[in-house]
Amino acid sequence: MKTFLCSFLVILILICSCTSQPDKNSKKFTLQGEINSQDTGIIILEYISDSTLINDTAKIENGKFLFTGRILEPTHASLYGRKYLELARIYIEPQMMKISIFKDKPLGSKMTGSKTQTEYDLLTKTEEPIHERLSMLKAQGIIINDSIKNSKDGPAKLLLEKKIEEIDSLWSEARDELYPIELKFVLENPKSFVTLDYLPRLESREIISLDSLKSIFNRLDNSLRKSHRAKYITEDIRKKENVSIGNQAPDFKATELNQQTVTLSQFKGKSIVLLDFWASWCVPCRQSMPHIRSIYKKYHPKGLDVIAVSVDEKRNAWIEAVKQDSIDKWYNILIAEKWPNGPWTNDDIFQNYYYTAIPEQFLIDKNGKIIYRHIGYSLESEELLDKQLSQIFDK
Repeated sequence: MKTFLCSFLVILILICSCTSQPDKNSKKFTLQGEINSQDTGIIILEYISDSTLINDTAKIENGKFLFTGRILEPTHASLYGRKYLELARIYIEPQMMKISIFKDKPLGSKMTGSKTQTEYDLLTKTEEPIHERLSMLKAQGIIINDSIKNSKDGPAKLLLEKKIEEIDSLWSEARDELYPIELKFVLENPKSFVTLDYLPRLESREIISLDSLKSIFNRLDNSLRKSHRAKYITEDIRKKENVSIGNQAPDFKATELNQQTVTLSQFKGKSIVLLDFWASWCVPCRQSMPHIRSIYKKYHPKGLDVIAVSVDEKRNAWIEAVKQDSIDKWYNILIAEKWPNGPWTNDDIFQNYYYTAIPEQFLIDKNGKIIYRHIGYSLESEELLDKQLSQIFDK
């Protein structure tokens, strides 16, 4: 049985890892662009400046457009067209740059004036054959899934479902081929800002360990380690160490659904705590709720408490999901309501706990120590949690 999870956008993780006041050291950039087969319309440039997500728009006139802004250093950005269709992924730098976008090619573009973009292009060119396979498998999967929806139960449908499993397996194998290429790039490019983006990704995918992440990061060029972007990585390392199994879970103070104040320390010496990160829009999170209800019913009288931490940005959706899933019996906390307006949050949970995907669960003993952690949802994950709780309560 596969483990299912809902991944956060990487860009959100980067934005929220730390916040700052506008930096006077930021410098101006100019991006001149042209786009084939489109003379008019709107184009969007999305990037991060001083820990703030910028969505700038420009008019397309006679197939040309112009963006100006301020950034501290080479920064990852995306260009979008109508209906938020991604046209190009680029690295902008505080200087003059030019880009040509070819709409007839997926993410097809040619950019000059950015050294970091040139480095990124070399990496993506190496990975291009793998991405082509991934795109082909994805397209096949969409067609077969549509056929499954329109098929009646029977041998034909079972055959299609088996085919989907084969495509999923091939897709995973192809995706895994990317990681050695990216690791090689990281190790061979200690001065590239692209490395700062791929290094934490490799650790989050468990291609390298947290210790390896720290070791590689400490060997990067001094200019990179002192960069604004590097602060995100050092913050992530601190949070990851906070939530390692065997460490003391960071205390927090928060307001739960019924406007009562909750702290982690209030359970110390009294209860085992299951800390569950989830969201109303996360399908595997919602699938996990019946099991959490059952273990709460079984073990709450023996000393289990559940604290559900939602990363919903919409309060009403959160409240409705709590009602639908009948999880108002335990503590419910919302931490993401202010994310769209930035700075996203300064609350204790967000500042001290690291999570890249949901659902993610932490089991904390009566001494406040993390004794179990799991990302994603599956029948196997239910069994693992049951085993942990049985060892504690059923002795």
